[in-house]
Formats: sequence, structure tokens, C-alpha cells
Amino acid sequence: MNGTGLRRTAAHLIACAIVATEVRRIRETPIPLSVDGVWPEAWRIGEEGLGLDSLEQLGALGALAEAFDLDDSLLNETPPTFVGAWIDWIMEGQAAGGVRMTVRTSGSTGVPQPCTHFMSDLLEEAAFLAARFSDRRRVVALVPADHLYGIIWTAMLPSVLEVPVVVRTLGAPLGLVAGDLVVAVPEQWEAAVRLIRQFPDDVIGVSSGGSLGGGVAEAVLAAGLRRLVDIYGASETSGIAMRDAPAATYELLPRWRLVRCGESDWQLIDGAGATGRLPDHIDRTGDRSLRLLGRRDGAVQVGGHNVWPKRVAEMLGAVDGVAETAVRLNATGRLKAYIVPREGIGSADLAANLERAAAQLPVHERPKSFRFGATLPRNAMGKLEDWA
Repeated sequence: MNGTGLRRTAAHLIACAIVATEVRRIRETPIPLSVDGVWPEAWRIGEEGLGLDSLEQLGALGALAEAFDLDDSLLNETPPTFVGAWIDWIMEGQAAGGVRMTVRTSGSTGVPQPCTHFMSDLLEEAAFLAARFSDRRRVVALVPADHLYGIIWTAMLPSVLEVPVVVRTLGAPLGLVAGDLVVAVPEQWEAAVRLIRQFPDDVIGVSSGGSLGGGVAEAVLAAGLRRLVDIYGASETSGIAMRDAPAATYELLPRWRLVRCGESDWQLIDGAGATGRLPDHIDRTGDRSLRLLGRRDGAVQVGGHNVWPKRVAEMLGAVDGVAETAVRLNATGRLKAYIVPREGIGSADLAANLERAAAQLPVHERPKSFRFGATLPRNAMGKLEDWA
């Protein structure tokens, strides 16, 4: 795929997913996509079509500009009025030398951060993966195409293969058929274990965005899934390595190789000399193979002190009556906590117990606010997201 650039079909899928996410952020309610993950190019953007008001249209343009390295010099004298005009803008940007693409981290360990990649690196990764899955006849997307995993697997890869994409949601029939490539995250595969009794012949699954729980791979394979491919990567690096679950060893993708970083650590480096930080500590098991040993800690600064939100969450999780916890840095510079009570436990009584437990921590480790809910807040990728 070298030199071919971003294809219009991929740009269309990515753009619609990015705009849908941006409008959801503004409205705080979702705007639905069609079953193939896009809005038709002939659809109007305004009130008589998608229903975007002027502020939402500006938000959409800003989100697309950030993602595709665009500026307003490529726009017409009047703002875009059709979905196809967004795609025209993106393709003109590519033709004019737009060589970068920016995605944002999930924010699961702090404030979401922009991560910028060379478009050529992403396209080469998609081309390599397409060659490995050249027998697939359809991509079934359970994840959106606005995150790097979804961008590569549900937009760029099917564009290379010239196969259709269908968007599905667990909890409704997936309608799988032979030749499908199902793109999902670990939480969705865990749910599939309970929802799908038997997969059709010749269906392959892909997972990324977190570790697969114990027994998930074995269970879906026992239910007839041909393969479950686990992708190790991050928003900062894109794909790093892949394995056929449940095998423990990952094989590096072609872009990366491992180099020493200090006496006992490793980092990534590509052919251009760009380096990447591994999200996990690893055991290098071969020249191009590795095994994960566990996530690196995610310390944050509170009042000049290193604080580990995971440690605080584990302490709060040990309080009687707590089912799940999440702790993160608030915009105020102090920690905040989200608590899921056990069934039958009232939040008022639990709050008093949590306050007493937090009082045993150093001042800089104490959450300044607690919020209660039935489940932890997660995004469409199944990752923890921020809360007010």
C-alpha cells in the first residue's frame, strides 16, 4: 500500500465516527450511524439532514481538522453543507501533503492526550495486517473508527481488502457468517462468551484495548471461533505486536524492534529512529518476540508528590460494601473517586466508611470528591472514561 495514500472509503468511515463522537460530546446524547458505519455523502449536515446546529458543525470541523492535519485554507467560501464535503476536505488535505493523523488517548489514566502519527506508518500497518487477513470477506465492527484500533482495523484494513464493513452491537443479533473478521475489545469478548453459543464456521476475532480475562480465548475458541488475534499496542505507538490467544508470546509488527533501555528495561525503535515507550514491562523471549509482565505504574503529581491512583483505588476497594472503584486526577489537581456499591448497600452509609478509610492516607492521596453509580463510566471501546 506504500504510496497509495488514504482511500476515500476509509476517510469516510473515520470522519463519520469522529463527528459522531464530537457531537455526542457536545449534546451528551449519541447521534446514530447507519449499519455500515457512515452517513451517505449526499446527506445534508444541517437541520434538514443530520440535524447539526451551527455550534455542532463548528465542533465537527474542528475535530476533523485535528484528526486529519487540516486547516481552513482548503475549505470553500461557504461552510460544508453535505457529508461528502467533509470527505472532499479530507482528501484535498491528503493531496496537499497532509502526512499526519492525530488521535486522543482514552483518558483512562488521566486527561486525554493527543497522539500524532505519520499517516504512512498507519497505512503500512494496515497493509501488513490486510495481507495477513486477505481471506476475510467482511469486517464486523463492534468498536468505533475514531480510536486508533478502530481506525486501522475497521476503516483502513477493509479499505485495502475492498470488503464491506458492518457495525454491530452486542445485545442484538450479530448476524455472523463465514469469512467474517470481528473487531472488538476484551469486555465485548467476555460478553460474547455468555451470549454466543456457537460461532459460524470460519469466523476470526480480533481483540485490543486491554488484557483478555482468564479463559476468554479458550471459551470463544471452544464455541467455534477459528482464531482470536490479540493486538498489543497503545494510542501513542499504534500496534506493537500480535499473538494468537491464548498463547502468551507476542510477535512484533514489522515497524518495531526492541532495544535496551537501561540495564533491565526495553523500548521500541522503528526504522526512522523514532522511539516508543512500551506500556508494560516485558520479557524479551526472542529477537522479535515478547511476553508481557505487567503494566508500568501510572503515577501522577499531587502537590509535588508522586501519587498512584491505582493504589488508592485498591485501598478504597477494600472498604466493606464497595464493588468497584476508579480513582483519577481531577482538573483541580486533586484526586477524585468513582464508587460502585455492592447490591443493597446505600451510598450514604458507604460514603462515611470511605471518608474514614481515606483519612488514613496522606493528605495528597486522599480523594477530594466521591461519586457513586451502578457501573463505572466506560466509553465505546470499553475503557474507563472521565466523570464530572
